[in-house]
Amino acid sequence: MKPAEEDLLAALQRGLPLTARPFAELADDLSCSEQDLLDCLARTRADGIVRRFGAVFDTRRLGYKSALCAAAVPVAELDGLVARIAPLVGVTHCYLRETPAGTASAAAADQPNLWFTLSYPADIFPAMADEVSARLTPYAVHVLPALKRYKVDVVFGAATRAREEQVDDDLPPLTSRERRLVGALQGDTEVRSDYFAGIGEKIGLKEWDVLSMLEVWRRKGRLKRIGLLLQHRAAGWIANGMCCWRVEGDSTEAGRALAARDEVTHCYERPLSPGFPYNLFAMVHARALDESLAQFAALDAHLAETLGSPLPGTLLLSTREFKKTSMTFFAGAPYGV
Repeated sequence: MKPAEEDLLAALQRGLPLTARPFAELADDLSCSEQDLLDCLARTRADGIVRRFGAVFDTRRLGYKSALCAAAVPVAELDGLVARIAPLVGVTHCYLRETPAGTASAAAADQPNLWFTLSYPADIFPAMADEVSARLTPYAVHVLPALKRYKVDVVFGAATRAREEQVDDDLPPLTSRERRLVGALQGDTEVRSDYFAGIGEKIGLKEWDVLSMLEVWRRKGRLKRIGLLLQHRAAGWIANGMCCWRVEGDSTEAGRALAARDEVTHCYERPLSPGFPYNLFAMVHARALDESLAQFAALDAHLAETLGSPLPGTLLLSTREFKKTSMTFFAGAPYGV
């Protein structure tokens, strides 16, 4: 009996093994054929639910800095303000996020509603954060980098694993050859049975050299995975919830408790900001609003049970998606559009 397509999609999202015939090896683990996997990927691409198939890198270990940013802006001015920042290559995700009507945690008047991710090479990140702030004037931009990373694992339709990561990085800068490899893997790549040989052909490297470099990167955390990234809204995951709590002191126990939950795809500690007094963030994705509300309630109860008392918390739902792209590394001028 062949695995269900959702199982194949989950496996493709988790990523390929670093071998000469990665789809064949992954298929063996799933008790299906290599062609089953390739056909599944082709179908989902044709259906428009694949954002890309390629590498997911740790931005910090490529010399980049990334932060979640937020601003409280009038809804009537939202489209015009987004038009000022969305063309920047370093703005990769941009949403209107709002507290659902009727929930217990009412939004403050100055609560941020425009949320976006900003990623640039570390040496120019401060200047680009200033540039974004200037473009959103007169509204204040709050820059919220991850202070602790408890989980970063986006796999829709399957249990996700907790993986605590260090924020600091001491890897040397990439060589020109390594940059070529990043470039070959960061977009929507060609899928074929000898996947890594095809990547090597594009940049003049032998398959063995590609696999060796990637294995080192995987062990050092520079490479997260090479696999499928879904257009999650097109795939039916339309209720994107940012669950937030305020933790006084050390967040480790609370962060680990959230990271252990299957429904949590990301979990971070971030700085407190004006108008948003929460510092522990967990992302959940659901197919309907009611399911997202239930996820938040379950996580809230789990935290209270784990810690012995409830935490102040709130849920923000992504009600509009203005931009969602993968980061393009080492390409063009930093102010490019």
